[in-house]
Amino acid sequence: MNSNHWESSYRRAAGRIHSPKPLDEKVLSGLKGIKPIKPSAAPGNRLLSKVASGFSAVALAIVLLHPAQYIGAAPGQLTPQDKASGLDRYRPKPSLITPKTDAWHGLRTEVEAGNYIELCAQWRRVQRSSGSEQLPADLTAKARQHCRILP
Repeated sequence: MNSNHWESSYRRAAGRIHSPKPLDEKVLSGLKGIKPIKPSAAPGNRLLSKVASGFSAVALAIVLLHPAQYIGAAPGQLTPQDKASGLDRYRPKPSLITPKTDAWHGLRTEVEAGNYIELCAQWRRVQRSSGSEQLPADLTAKARQHCRILP
């Protein structure tokens, strides 16, 4: 059986069903007494609204009473007098900022980046010369892996 047959059979059966008139009137009179719940009547919403209003009032007071508003300052704006007078004392000393690097730091960073040209050139110079300057052990190991001595 196809769906059209089921639909027509359902419509015929539904057409035969009738409710008595007094039952309809009783149901309708009962429905007239039901009133929907108002969403603003919930007690949690009132409390949430009061808290939000309080926070916005505090934020507004901070914005209006902050002294930077009256001197015309913008974020990140400093006058030359401010820089010279007191802000330098809060900066860390340059010796604390710059890390102590060895003589091979530049070569090590190039090797870590995958550039072995300078390492191979330095390794060849060390191999050809009889000087006392030698590559550190980690750079020597990398040179043996990636370089070859040219005649």
